[in-house]
Amino acid sequence: MTTMFAPLDFAHHEERSDLYRAARLEMLHDRLAKRLDRIERAADEVEKAAAVLVGITHGNATAAFEDAIRSNSSAAFLHLDAGQTLGQM
Repeated sequence: MTTMFAPLDFAHHEERSDLYRAARLEMLHDRLAKRLDRIERAADEVEKAAAVLVGITHGNATAAFEDAIRSNSSAAFLHLDAGQTLGQM
């Protein structure tokens, strides 16, 4: 009679379990590192947008927005027409 599957080798179960756990831990570590990188990039964008808003409140709003749009792609959503203020959006 031919066996379809090799018999389970319980002698190395502990070793296989350790290898599995180490591989799983490494995979989870890599996932966490990627997510932290994404969070860091998003936080940088928020800081840039906050800096733009601070600059706008302390200076000429129209000129600051135009400069921000030219220099920062994440500030492209910020747009004021001539004579418009933040309260008139």
